[in-house]
Amino acid sequence: MLAAALATLVIGHSAEGREIRATRVGDEQAPVKVLVVGDVHGDEPAGEAIVRALRAKRVDGVQFWLVRTANPDGRAARTRQNARGVDLNRNFPYRWATGAQGTYYPGPKAGSEPETKALMKLVRQVRPQLGIYYHQHMGITVRARGVDAAVQRGYARRTGLPLRSLPNYHGTAIGWQNHLIADGTAFVVELKAGRAPVKRHVDAVLAAARSYVQ
Repeated sequence: MLAAALATLVIGHSAEGREIRATRVGDEQAPVKVLVVGDVHGDEPAGEAIVRALRAKRVDGVQFWLVRTANPDGRAARTRQNARGVDLNRNFPYRWATGAQGTYYPGPKAGSEPETKALMKLVRQVRPQLGIYYHQHMGITVRARGVDAAVQRGYARRTGLPLRSLPNYHGTAIGWQNHLIADGTAFVVELKAGRAPVKRHVDAVLAAARSYVQ
């Protein structure tokens, strides 16, 4: 269906109708699939520059799926939440829990938001072996439990962002993705405040992708 080495698809629309796009880079027949999401929270945009730079990269045997922003309404408003006041990284239907409206409002029910649905649809269709989601501003690689520890350690070593654990939050994108794809690995990189060292992170993504090529 997608013969070109670069193809951009609309995978859904935000609450206010903005397009959510994913760009596939590389051969669509490549066996290794890597998802990279520039931001889920609209006020944490530094990962977008990394995603943008990855559009020009190729790794034999790998197809990258790049989402510049999963929250275009939040980006436009410079808010953590989407246009309906939902923290999308608490809205995914794995270990979802109710919560009061506010900074971390998880939405009225699990998977309620169109942005969440768009990412879920993409992950289900692509089934990436590796997923990397960028956030800010803690300056750490966040340890994901029960998945490939070596790839996380390698990312931390190459970027200088130490590997640290955070609380096991409810309704997160990586929690849902790791639950869905039992033999895959998805983890969060918490970039520091301000601009990210793009080349360092691009090189770390490429190295992580290559580690999955037989």
